[in-house]
Amino acid sequence: ATIHVPHVKELLESATGKDADGNEVLTTSDLSRILSKRRAESRADNPKFSLSRIHKTFGSSKYAHFFTHEGCVDSYLAFFSSSTLLTIFGGRVKDLETILLEERLPHGWESRIRERQGLTLLTFNRTVAKVERGVDESKFARKTSTAEEEN
Repeated sequence: ATIHVPHVKELLESATGKDADGNEVLTTSDLSRILSKRRAESRADNPKFSLSRIHKTFGSSKYAHFFTHEGCVDSYLAFFSSSTLLTIFGGRVKDLETILLEERLPHGWESRIRERQGLTLLTFNRTVAKVERGVDESKFARKTSTAEEEN
């Protein structure tokens, strides 16, 4: 399998936040927006697409790393936690570019988790909940439908 670079670049380019040092960072809103778009596209491309509440929550915790299998049109999602992107990796675009496109940690990289207890399930699940609460497929369903109607 190979990395589907356009999806990764789209994710990284969607970053709207800045950290204390002025680095570009992904936010929960950014991940919600991209997840909304992916769900709307999946719904438009696959008439059998459906999500139960548990799938939506799981989907909000797992996102971001796309692969395309050679010879196949379909993209496969290798699960990478959005909560991890925002917590352990701090959402820093420069770090995530190396992690997602080169599949390695940047030289000298350190976790952004500085709390005494480390990354707790409570912290992780709060991030998941924020991402899922921000998902709104309807913003992208119209754009997807309009694009299909033009073709």
